Amino acid sequence: MRRSVNNQRYLLWLALGTAAMALAMASLLVFELAQKRAIEHSNVIRSDSLTALAFQFEREFLRIRQTLAETLVSKDEPDHDAISLRYDIFQSRLILLRESPSVSLLMARQEYRNVMPRLEALVLQMDKVLGTRPLNRKTLEGIQAEVNDLGADVQAMTLAANSEVARLIERQSQTMQQQIDLIVWLTIAQLLMLVVASGALVVRHRRMEAERRALEQLTEELRDARFRAEAANRGKSQFLANMSHELRTPFNGLIGMLGLLNNTPLNAQQADFVATARTSADHLLTLLNDVLDVSALETGKLTLNPGHLALRRMLSDVQALMQPLAVAKGLEFRLVLPPVPLHAVSADETRLKQILFNLVGNAIKFTESGSVSLTVSERLLEGETVELVFVIQDTGIGMDAKAMERLFQRFYQVDDSSTRKFGGTGLGLEISQSLARMMQGQITVDSVSGQGSTFTVVVVVPLSSQVDLPQVVAPVLPPSAEPVKPVKPVVVAPSDAAATQPLRILVVEDHPINQKLVGILLGRMGCTVTFCENGQMAVELVQQQPFDLVLMDVNMPVMDGLTATRQIRALPGALGAIPVVVLTADVMNDAREAAMAAGANDFLSKPVKLEELRSTVLKHAAGKIGA
Repeated sequence: MRRSVNNQRYLLWLALGTAAMALAMASLLVFELAQKRAIEHSNVIRSDSLTALAFQFEREFLRIRQTLAETLVSKDEPDHDAISLRYDIFQSRLILLRESPSVSLLMARQEYRNVMPRLEALVLQMDKVLGTRPLNRKTLEGIQAEVNDLGADVQAMTLAANSEVARLIERQSQTMQQQIDLIVWLTIAQLLMLVVASGALVVRHRRMEAERRALEQLTEELRDARFRAEAANRGKSQFLANMSHELRTPFNGLIGMLGLLNNTPLNAQQADFVATARTSADHLLTLLNDVLDVSALETGKLTLNPGHLALRRMLSDVQALMQPLAVAKGLEFRLVLPPVPLHAVSADETRLKQILFNLVGNAIKFTESGSVSLTVSERLLEGETVELVFVIQDTGIGMDAKAMERLFQRFYQVDDSSTRKFGGTGLGLEISQSLARMMQGQITVDSVSGQGSTFTVVVVVPLSSQVDLPQVVAPVLPPSAEPVKPVKPVVVAPSDAAATQPLRILVVEDHPINQKLVGILLGRMGCTVTFCENGQMAVELVQQQPFDLVLMDVNMPVMDGLTATRQIRALPGALGAIPVVVLTADVMNDAREAAMAAGANDFLSKPVKLEELRSTVLKHAAGKIGA
């Protein structure tokens, strides 16, 4: 702000100085034009000088007087032609004296006003005398007397002309001297202004140079600050990645073991305890995912992974998960689909589910009685794209206009009092809105306090080039007994001989609890499981034994999972083509992209669920059953 004010002041003074210099130059131009006119006037005077006219007139006056005197002294007859010639010359000089522009200077003099009427009378008299022949000597004597009487006045007029010319020259000299003085002062003033302007420019240049150096220093400081911030951000990201890994690892064992425990014979109270523990664990996992998603949003690392998506199947999954929650609260849950089949699209199924789970879950959470509905519609757009519209409507507590204005702000909760009834971090809606915008859409809300809310999700996704196939029921693999903790390398085989050859799975995992959980899950699927603790052992085992699939952790001692995957892919023949599924607790730092770039066939995050694990194994190894 201060710099802007200084710039404005500088520009103001610069404008004033420029205006002053322009005014001085205009004054110089005026004075120069005046001098030019004075010089031109002087030239006119020189070319038709009043002094010369007066002198020439006086000379001719004296000559005609001399001619008259000589004629009268001579005893001969007066020479009419000689007198007429001299008179004509005299008369012409009189006309020039009367009509010349230079005489304007003399007309105001008394000498001129006295002599001119007498001269005019003399001319009239001589016209009469010279108009007769022969000349009368007595008449000529009268004219001579008049001429002699005019001699002193003619001489006085000549002196007056000299005086006027001298005064004119003196005035012009004074005027020119004044103008020269003014020009000198104006030139000095211009020089001073130029000096001041030059000084101001020097000062301005030095100030700008100082500002430039200060700006460079500030830029350097900002660059250092940016580097420090980036380093801090990298440290934060690494910390979050480590914390994510460290938290998801026990979550994997906790949720997995609770799921296994829930499938054992339990009495009602034990089943309730397990269900409560499982709900709490799922809630903690949701909070962890929200925090990680917000961190990814801040760093710009939250990306979409679009793929072929069958909308009806995805919506069935949403209904299967949300309907039990609504029924548990005594609510009616309705999924309303259009009568025509939905198009197959290319979208990130996980992120689209995340939006719907968040909004439908909130609708169920904030509704005590009534119903919750999810209505789906679509509209084909130009460019092979589809506008999907999901409307989530509830009969819950609703909200006022003030709450709706802040609804999608981070950490905001409709009920933020210390006695609030509904929990939550206030991150889900912000994340959902960000995901919707990444899909070229948005989320809007319409609500009335006490009358429920309506959330509308609009996303624009491209049509999928794949065709939805009829849903294939996965083959049921024979159950197996619990694996026994082995000596490395460990092989866990199904207890019952199956009609088909069981899948041979290599599990690369260094955490004993995760080994136990994955071993039980795969054992229940009827798989033969071999364990190892690091990537180097995995590469060696793949070369020593035949496997149908490798489940690869990432963070392990000796050799990490991504390096091991790259080395497996470098093996010759069928060994290098074995399916590798990365199973890791690391979901930060573009873990999925890094796994795929290393050559993995798929990516699973911990905590893993039995259904998710089963579908992934069947996806990549089902063709080898019975081989």
